[in-house]
Amino acid sequence: MFSSKRKFSVTIVSLLSRADRRKSSSASYNATQEEDEDREVEQYVNPKKRKNPVSFVSSLCSTQLIRVLVLLAVILTLAIITTVTYFSLSSVHKRRPNILLLIADDLGWGDVGWHSSDIKTPNLTRLAREGSILTQFYSQPICTASRAALFSGRYPFKLGLQGSRPILAGASNSSLPEGNFLLSELLQQEGYRTHLVGKWHLGFETTNHTPVARGFDTFTGFYNGMQDYFNHRTTNFDSVENVTGYDMRHDYKDEKGRIVVNNILWDKNGTFNNYIFTEEATRIIKEHSDSYTDDTPLFLTMSYANPHTPIQVPGLYEDMSDSQNAVRRKYSALVLAMDSSIGEITAALNKTGLLDNTLVIFISDNGGSVGTPVAPTGSSNFPLRGEKGGLWEAACRVPAFIWGPGIPQGQLVRQSIHITDLYPTISALAGITPDPTVQQMDGYDFSKTLMGKSVKGREYFIYDLDPVYKQIAIRLDNWKLILGTSSIGQSNSRYPPLIAPNDTLQLGPDNLPFEMYYKLAHDLVNSFTASGALCRSVECIYGDDMEAQLYDLSTDEYEFRNLAADNADLVKKMVEILNTEIGDMIYPVNLLQPGESAASPNNFNGTWMPWLDNR
Repeated sequence: MFSSKRKFSVTIVSLLSRADRRKSSSASYNATQEEDEDREVEQYVNPKKRKNPVSFVSSLCSTQLIRVLVLLAVILTLAIITTVTYFSLSSVHKRRPNILLLIADDLGWGDVGWHSSDIKTPNLTRLAREGSILTQFYSQPICTASRAALFSGRYPFKLGLQGSRPILAGASNSSLPEGNFLLSELLQQEGYRTHLVGKWHLGFETTNHTPVARGFDTFTGFYNGMQDYFNHRTTNFDSVENVTGYDMRHDYKDEKGRIVVNNILWDKNGTFNNYIFTEEATRIIKEHSDSYTDDTPLFLTMSYANPHTPIQVPGLYEDMSDSQNAVRRKYSALVLAMDSSIGEITAALNKTGLLDNTLVIFISDNGGSVGTPVAPTGSSNFPLRGEKGGLWEAACRVPAFIWGPGIPQGQLVRQSIHITDLYPTISALAGITPDPTVQQMDGYDFSKTLMGKSVKGREYFIYDLDPVYKQIAIRLDNWKLILGTSSIGQSNSRYPPLIAPNDTLQLGPDNLPFEMYYKLAHDLVNSFTASGALCRSVECIYGDDMEAQLYDLSTDEYEFRNLAADNADLVKKMVEILNTEIGDMIYPVNLLQPGESAASPNNFNGTWMPWLDNR
């Protein structure tokens, strides 16, 4: 499945060359035999040279026998060559690929070189154009939800991780629920060497919720959702103490199989985290190549912080940016730093001979954030509507591509692919069939589509189903239905202006000042928790306030024209699908509850650590 045609031709030529040499050797041997036979015939004709008749007949029979044996040897040799060639090619054909999964953080639709001319991503753009660009790839509106969907293959509302509110702050007692058999665990079980570098953000209240307990052999990076790019400190805005802690570590299992989570990388304080992650990735690749076998391929997930706020980057990258806007220029530099890291990693794969058998998959965890509680960004989702955290296209439709063996070059995949589809698709590309009794999934296998075959896509997917903020959206074929009024975290803007460099106002979604944003968020949460039982229908969630917006994305991908009034039957059908899916929704696990004081880094030498192991 993952062989290179170039490799095939080299292998065949090599084998044929060996066969030709053997044939040449056989021909030389037969010529010698014919000379001997001519001498024996001459002896028969010329009595003076003739030997004993009995001896001659015996010799002649012996000669015929040798001829037969030589012929059989040639036939056997060719049969062996054919068999070896077949099994050799079959072995290469079924060779499982290495997988390099690249995840950007808050990268907007207009923040890559193949969508915009004012930003440089040379390495990503080359890979995208040499591979297959996924023009309709959808993540979730926010980071934790996307990562949960990716690794579990399930919609976040079935994990309690839905919504666009700040999710899984450092001191919140909530995580991706145990009991899910993650993609990393499946690949690890099937012999892959699995490593996560960068951001986790799926919970760490106990060691059992950290990456090495969830299918990764090693983890180098940070547990939280964001950090300072240089001093690696994270502030937990929901914490009782609102404290800051150091968050850069290398987790692994010791010689007794115990997970080590206290290996804090204090010496990396002050080092740009891209440099740390790139160094670790290249180390992993070199180490893996030294012991590589077909039975132990590599699964390396690079989960970058870039270009999530705060917008911090070494000046050398900013000097290479062409943008005339100061905010955009610095943001572009942060994207370029990630691109440079990816260039180094693919070069390391190439140098070690692993790249030819490596699938490279690139996505963003959600759309670009135009303005955040920490700082304005300079991100662009042009020409899509909205931004991170909402239900408009810009929140979820993100740049994505796949590159590697078996993937057609220059292909544009126009089918809608949802982030939950990566679990079954990557599994299939690796030659693995997940057991549905072990892990139920909402994702579909798109491996055949990515390999250039025409296959029917999924009928629908759900953008989000959040009963707290009352944000619900579904796509059915080319139709998109949004329910509810624009809520917290949703910007209606299609082309948000870049904030001036001297504007220091701390803004949250909807351009609300930071404190007002959090007050509104908590008010919505309190209203939800006071309502009692979890609603099991769209009608229950909205009551009489169920405003519907319907867009035909085949003709209106920028969401200008609301066609709900003219398509009541279609709206009803889509609501019925939502009501069916709501039956599997579980109660949200994070409702912005005050963080636990026991989780404070002040209790762990100033670092973020699992804090519930001893309870």
